[in-house]
Amino acid sequence: MKERLIIFLAHLGIGQAKFEAIVGLSRGFVNKIGENITLNSLNKITEAYPELNINWLKTGEGEMLKSNHQYNKVKTNTGIVGIQGNNVTVNKSENDKLFELLKTKDEQLNKSQEQISKSQEQISEVLNVIKSKDEQINRLIGLVEKHGK
Repeated sequence: MKERLIIFLAHLGIGQAKFEAIVGLSRGFVNKIGENITLNSLNKITEAYPELNINWLKTGEGEMLKSNHQYNKVKTNTGIVGIQGNNVTVNKSENDKLFELLKTKDEQLNKSQEQISKSQEQISEVLNVIKSKDEQINRLIGLVEKHGK
């Protein structure tokens, strides 16, 4: 949902802080949003931006904008190149850049998760070695105490 909200903000040509202020949401709301959103927050967004298709925001299905608003897809012989309406235009190249940034972010997150998993495996192995060495030391101490008396 966060990615779709960011796409909508790019369409509006505004940043997250401005969106949060206009809608009446807390600072950092956009960064914290997951796949669930409260009904109260959805209502605030709908009131501020009635042209936004809330089903698209929640599920990614359908069009970003409701069809009853005066927004038009800009088409060429190569397909849709952007969306324009209410004195705002989002070009396909801007959307592509945004998608590329999101894709890069996801790749970086995946790499970080892989590194964390490898680190956790290494830590587990080190703990097993330490446990084994601790058991050996305890056996040696037992032998020394037994033979030392």
